[in-house]
Amino acid sequence: MQEALRVVREEGKSVYSVAKDFNLARSTLNDRVLEKHEDQPGRPTKLSSEDEKALVNYSIYMAEKGFPLTAGVIKALAKAVDKESCKKRGEEPRFGGKLPGSKWWRCFRRRHPEISMRCPDKLDRARAAMSNSSIIGHHFKTLGDLMTKEKLHQRPYLIYNADETGMSLDAKKSRVIVPTSSKRAPSVSSGGRDHITVMACVSAAGTVIPPMIIFSKSRPSGNFSEGGPPGAVYTYSESGFINTCLFEEWFLNTFMRHCHRERPVLLVLDQHTSHISLKVLTTAMRENIILYGLPPHTSQYSQPLDVTVFSTLKAQWATTLETLQAADTKFLAKKRNFPSIFSTVQDSSFTPNNIKAGFRKAGIYPYNPDAVEGVWKGMSTKSEETAHSERNEEDKECSENASTSQPSEPTVISTTEKVDSTPACCVTCGHATVNPILETLVPKRLQGILRPLENTTTPQTKRKKLTARVMTHQDIIDELKKKEEDEKLKKANAEERKKKAMLNRMQKEVKAKEVVERRKEREERKREMEANKAKAVAERRKEREERKREMEANKQAGGKRKEKRMKANAGKRPEKASFNCMHTETRTDVVRRKERKGRKMTADTVEQNDDQNRDQGDVVPAESKRRRLKKKLDCYEYDY
Repeated sequence: MQEALRVVREEGKSVYSVAKDFNLARSTLNDRVLEKHEDQPGRPTKLSSEDEKALVNYSIYMAEKGFPLTAGVIKALAKAVDKESCKKRGEEPRFGGKLPGSKWWRCFRRRHPEISMRCPDKLDRARAAMSNSSIIGHHFKTLGDLMTKEKLHQRPYLIYNADETGMSLDAKKSRVIVPTSSKRAPSVSSGGRDHITVMACVSAAGTVIPPMIIFSKSRPSGNFSEGGPPGAVYTYSESGFINTCLFEEWFLNTFMRHCHRERPVLLVLDQHTSHISLKVLTTAMRENIILYGLPPHTSQYSQPLDVTVFSTLKAQWATTLETLQAADTKFLAKKRNFPSIFSTVQDSSFTPNNIKAGFRKAGIYPYNPDAVEGVWKGMSTKSEETAHSERNEEDKECSENASTSQPSEPTVISTTEKVDSTPACCVTCGHATVNPILETLVPKRLQGILRPLENTTTPQTKRKKLTARVMTHQDIIDELKKKEEDEKLKKANAEERKKKAMLNRMQKEVKAKEVVERRKEREERKREMEANKAKAVAERRKEREERKREMEANKQAGGKRKEKRMKANAGKRPEKASFNCMHTETRTDVVRRKERKGRKMTADTVEQNDDQNRDQGDVVPAESKRRRLKKKLDCYEYDY
């Protein structure tokens, strides 16, 4: 039927003759020519062909911008589109207010083979921002001018690409076989966690320069290089990654020794900070080696090693480790046996055909600006910053051009017409001047559901971004020299600040020590004063005790003398009174004598207590008049 339709439409033959030649019914062929019936047989679909085409265009647009849709999102959008379309027609939603099922999704994919399901690749926003036609165009223009100037279009053996890649000692596991009842599939690791970096370099002619293998922390012990790649260089760094010193060693001792002797030589590499040093650039300019820096965050499509070689290398590496572990369950990948294993993997991945395919897909050799896949040319939105140093002025020109060229009312193109998936781009910045969603891909009534990406982004600080450039240039060398001088000045200022900070810290420490010493002196003086006070109190107590003992001794001595006198006077007769009369002691006199004796003992006790209080520093209360009188009378009493 399709061939008959082609003959009728292109060759202009009659329907009758063509139907007779192809053994078809004339009425059927005539209906097809006149398009009386739709090409799609069977029952009508839930969504109209226009709505389905809008969904397909929207999903393709979002995938090109780096935000591919999932099956669940497509179903939700289909539900919203069905609700809006039925509302316009005055009908009930055909999906019944529910999400479309899996059967509708399978039939939708079958009706539109231009879309398919894929596992997404992770792409950070920096790479997405640098994936646009402006960056790619500037890169190929710079590269083409350089190759034309140096006459390298027919000399692939003078074009090299160098880059480093990390190798893991633990293989990435493929899908394994486990019991159906098992929910997990644990697998024993085949290696450690050491990070190993391989610095590789290839030419557009398919040749390979011996790699530099960088271990972490230290080289393996023993004869580890046996069976490794011929001519390989083994070194180490603290982290296992390349740095400026190691790149200088590789460039001076490995690349310059094995690269072609003819000049000039073009070395394509990314603009990592470790690849740019004053020593490398001055040596390259002296040896007529051109270092070409690729645009940052574009190695996924601009670097030959990343495009084909490294992906094959990683796959072969994982397969080799899985095979070795399957052959011997005790196998363990270590730094010691890494060179021998890597040598076999390198032979199968660094093939001339694979290397040439990488240069061809990157568009470097043969030089082809259209070699980069279209998926990388429209990844960033209109508001993403480009890498041009004069982007601010160019954005103004672009906005002016867009405002003058954009129509006031969006036009809707019929689904029967061919839709251009790459709308007009601004010559200055490379972005679409008219939003493709609002202009071509989605009908006007569905623009509230199938919305384009927002063109507003968070304001960022204005800074110059790197683009593709020739790094072996005097301006870059002057810039590096100035940068080194600034670094030296910064280090000197840092050292001066460090010395000042150290001096201030020492002064603070001295002051703190002085404060501590003064505090110690005060504490020592306080302890001495307390000790002297305690010593004085002890001495005074001792003196009081000695006086007390002396008083007691004197008292005892006085009592003994009194007893001795009393014994001596016991045998003698009492003397006569002054009034010449003999005194006769009556019972009343005896009682009075005893009372006087008791009063005398009480007075002695009170006097003793007063002495003790006086020694202790207490105030002795004043004696009353009656008590003083009693003491006075007691002095005149005699013991007859």
